[in-house]
Amino acid sequence: MKNMWKLRRRSKSWGADSRKPLIENNNNDVQDGCNQAANGYDNPLDQNTCTTQVEQEVPLQELPELLGVTSDVNPSEDGSCCSLRPRTDSAQQKQKAVRLIQESVSQHFPKPPSDLDQNLQQHLFNVQETVHNELMRLSPLLEKMGLSGCLIDCYHRQTLDHIDHLLKNVQSCKNSFVLVNWVTHTYLSQEMLGHPDLQKMDPIERIDLLLFTELAEKAKNKLLVNVQKEVRAHLERILQIETRQNVGDNEETCIGLYINTIRCINAMPREAQKISSKLSDEVREVCFQELLMFLERYTSEQTDILGKKVKMDKPETKHFFKTLKTCKELKQHVHTNSRGIKQSLLQEIETTLENMEDFTLKLLMEIVADMAECHLKNYFKTENKQFFFLILGVKVYFPKLSWCQDVQKRVMDEAYKLIAHTYLKHLVRRSLKKLEKRWNPYVGQTVTEDAESLHDTISALAPGVQRWNLMLLKIQELLTDKDIDAVKLTAASMQKESLTWREDEELLPALLRWKGLSGWQVKEVLEVLDALSGHEPRPRSSSWYSCLTCW
Repeated sequence: MKNMWKLRRRSKSWGADSRKPLIENNNNDVQDGCNQAANGYDNPLDQNTCTTQVEQEVPLQELPELLGVTSDVNPSEDGSCCSLRPRTDSAQQKQKAVRLIQESVSQHFPKPPSDLDQNLQQHLFNVQETVHNELMRLSPLLEKMGLSGCLIDCYHRQTLDHIDHLLKNVQSCKNSFVLVNWVTHTYLSQEMLGHPDLQKMDPIERIDLLLFTELAEKAKNKLLVNVQKEVRAHLERILQIETRQNVGDNEETCIGLYINTIRCINAMPREAQKISSKLSDEVREVCFQELLMFLERYTSEQTDILGKKVKMDKPETKHFFKTLKTCKELKQHVHTNSRGIKQSLLQEIETTLENMEDFTLKLLMEIVADMAECHLKNYFKTENKQFFFLILGVKVYFPKLSWCQDVQKRVMDEAYKLIAHTYLKHLVRRSLKKLEKRWNPYVGQTVTEDAESLHDTISALAPGVQRWNLMLLKIQELLTDKDIDAVKLTAASMQKESLTWREDEELLPALLRWKGLSGWQVKEVLEVLDALSGHEPRPRSSSWYSCLTCW
């Protein structure tokens, strides 16, 4: 609203009238102007807002023709010529002159079009032209009578009242932006009151600052109300479309939800930025409030939908990825456009999205866990090595998705970790001797092949994924160690390199016992590992101690 600062000082008309409400509660047509000629100014103080002292005698009966109005004002009771005299009946004469000027302003001011939504821009242009032309036409003539200030004041008041009337009838955001821009920029710009032709009379100097700032605030508030209505309605339509759609293989369907949502909540602040940065921040906060309401409904529906999908025999995971991608992109947008937004609102939005992400990822890991348990349980019991069934299951449940590679990498990282952990748990539950009979004497080599196959499969789906198979790759080395010192070195390497060990510290003791170490040997190795890590020996759970004696 930079043009507002063009106002150099308080208007000369700052008086009792400036303290009256911007728009009084009545049913009169606002287009009738400020106190129509038929009513005049009931309060003598009001007369001073539109009058200055008359400089020379001018016949009052000449004013209607000069102003281009048909007035019922009778200049004198006896029909004789009545002049405006500085000190003779001045209050009465001024009142009559003011009423004539008011009538002229009211009659010449453009009336609003019947279809305001379609013709607002043209109407405002007509207002600009009328105000400019009438000031140029009348001001030099009224200046001789000392009434040019009255003319300017009446056009100010008529214009502000007229814009207030338009605000009441404008329902769209588009036209609300037009009105806010017109009030805060055009009205004071060189296109209108600041026009070079009007420089001498300087109409900006006579603006009633209180009335003007009240109108600007009212225009802004009406804009915010309309923004709220339109954004809410648009987000509602987006949610309805989402409810009816199936994910399928259409990439546009998978990314359409967050793209359309971001476009919706970003369009209004971008438009407001053309007017004012502060206005843009306020509009964005309204949009974010509506986004929070939208997300509360969206996450509630998704929680129910995904909860049902995960219970299916062969759940389709694309819908889960779509949900994760949507949450990620919306969270990123909110984070990068958080300027001027209340921290409490940002926190609510972020928490809502993160809770949905956590819930969705949890359900996906349930699918992975069920799949891994089913395949690995049979794998370690059968004589025929069928690890490829697990690999096939990974590919079926998690096909490569080009539209959400970032999200897929996060999911596959968690899935990789869970599968590697599950593999180790099943491995140490089976007797090494039985595995050597069931598979072959080279159990370590088989485990290495499985670990490499698992990594190749998952890294193909999510390039750059963390290696969670390091502990599996060390098993062949561990099995070939001939003495306790060699075991200590291998175990130390496992502890240093293996992320799986840090996730489950009971795996390594179980693995050492599975190799065939006695209880005291396992304890000796673990003490060395504690010493190397610089930590005090950590207390072991009862399940860890049971592994020392259960074989």
